[in-house]
Amino acid sequence: MKKSIIAGVSAFALLAGLVVGANSASAAIRVPKTAMQACAVANGIYCVESVTLTDSSGKKVPLVYVPSGAEVPQKKTPSDFYAPVAKIVGGKVVDNNWWLSQYQRDVLTSGKMVIQDLSSLLGTATHPEQGAKYDPATKTFDINKAVDSYAYPLDCWDPATKKVTSKSFSDCFKGSNVFMLDNEVKFIFFYATAAEAATQNKNFMTGTYVDLAELSALQQRPVWGTTYDATAKTFGATEGIIIPIWVTQNALVNGWAVAGTTAAIPAAATDTAAATTAAATGTDSKTVEAAADAVTAPLAPDATTTVGQPTEAGRALAGRWTHPDWQGLNLGSLGYDGLYVEAKAANEFVNILFVDVLPTLTGVDKKANLAGQVGNKNYATSLDPDIVITVKVRTGEMKPGVTVAIGTDIVLDGKDEGEYTSISITGTPVTVPLAAKAADCKGEAGVSKANVRQFQAIILPSNDDMSGFGVEGTSGDMYVGSNGVCELSTPVWSEDTKSFTWTTAAPHFAPDGVTVNRGFYKAIIPTGDAALLWGMTNPNDAATALTVSVTTEAGGSVAAISKISVKNGKIIIDVSGFQFSRPKLKIGIKPGYKPSKATAPKSTITCVQGKSTKKITAVKPVCPKGYKKK
Repeated sequence: MKKSIIAGVSAFALLAGLVVGANSASAAIRVPKTAMQACAVANGIYCVESVTLTDSSGKKVPLVYVPSGAEVPQKKTPSDFYAPVAKIVGGKVVDNNWWLSQYQRDVLTSGKMVIQDLSSLLGTATHPEQGAKYDPATKTFDINKAVDSYAYPLDCWDPATKKVTSKSFSDCFKGSNVFMLDNEVKFIFFYATAAEAATQNKNFMTGTYVDLAELSALQQRPVWGTTYDATAKTFGATEGIIIPIWVTQNALVNGWAVAGTTAAIPAAATDTAAATTAAATGTDSKTVEAAADAVTAPLAPDATTTVGQPTEAGRALAGRWTHPDWQGLNLGSLGYDGLYVEAKAANEFVNILFVDVLPTLTGVDKKANLAGQVGNKNYATSLDPDIVITVKVRTGEMKPGVTVAIGTDIVLDGKDEGEYTSISITGTPVTVPLAAKAADCKGEAGVSKANVRQFQAIILPSNDDMSGFGVEGTSGDMYVGSNGVCELSTPVWSEDTKSFTWTTAAPHFAPDGVTVNRGFYKAIIPTGDAALLWGMTNPNDAATALTVSVTTEAGGSVAAISKISVKNGKIIIDVSGFQFSRPKLKIGIKPGYKPSKATAPKSTITCVQGKSTKKITAVKPVCPKGYKKK
């Protein structure tokens, strides 16, 4: 789109004066000049590999690529069916919301389950794997865990600190319970301690279990403490189902069907579900069938819900990233039916990657087009403000240096995949005032042609001798984000004033000619670069030693919020709420600044003396006399 290219060219013009730092050779960097295809269509080192959405509840929705003119793939047969079980002790419900996979529920509710606490075998070559057969005579298993697997690293949840850390398997797990049916290991639960495994083993062996999959189809569960009639298979009282967030968040990613949600009951089970559920709940089969239909049927439009503005088909696109249940997942509320990722060189003269995420509109001919604004179809309709978009692009041997993004909370992750480098861009769309012509971005009279919520990124390589850039000696790992795309630049360093200045521009007024457009600018600078530029050896000085100022084109200050913080080795500069058209932002060091001494980090060690244990926290912790470090 014309406005995107103008934005890119303006930014590059402002970057031209930066001092270039030499990096590795760039002979293999050849960013395609035309839009990359999806890797599913043209597998190679330059292609769009995946697109994933995350909704406001944290649920991840992986999208599938559909070429223009092709049918959207139907829903796949679920890989598993998640539903809860009820635990019954003394004829009463003592647990009503323990969600498990189909094969786990089959074991627990079989009445023939055998559980063995095998914590003593962890770390040895005799601990079984899932699927192993048990020989009661020799008390051995035919498939055992490989000894070297105990050293494998994994993300380990620490219940004490409530954090995930990387540990070896043997350091993470000290206890295990093996669940068997007909002398076959069906699944294994691992625990942080052997004591926890022993406690859970006792809990599992107390009481019986009832599969609640069919009751969940009615979006009901038994009330905690209510009675259960094992003969009639009915509960004394039921209440509304509660589905854990972790279940819904993982269902789409892992291909699970979830009881009590749209189209959750597997097709093979729907014919018998009504009769079985009727027997379990005491309701007549017709009532159950109606309830099941209501659960699996598409939701009818809600007259009280505000519907997004209609869209008009714009230019033709090569395809779209979508989902078989796009509408059911409430992704179509703004009128578009998928996303198209246009990833290519910013222009034919550079190896700078430009990524633009566009909404699509597909007609009855299944042809994909830009979802444009009605009466203004050359401009895309706005993207959903409540979704997080993740785009993964293969970029040959290009390695990201500075990223200029149109979006909020942008995270860039570059990885060496062996044959190629991949770049994942994650963030949320942001409202951008678009100018019909460059003159609208200057002065205080410009009116935007449209205000559109967009998601774009310009990624400049760090390993291109011809177009890599940055102050010499700095890392090049810098990020800039804004919604002023007329003249958006990275910070430009002045050795004389020891300050960065940068620009961002947009029309002063919104399309109504009255509302003033406001903007934001975010820059992230590695702390190592701050040490080089300002002598700021202690990154924590950034919040008090650096100053941020915002001036308008005519001079003077303008109402804005600015803050500086340091996190994970980065200085984060946030400025927001300023007025367009062309504010100039500046960050510099306060006069008379003197670096403070960096505070050494503290660490904690555990010291033991017999049965006595002490934890010592200090910069250089040492065990007390008589104690030894554990």
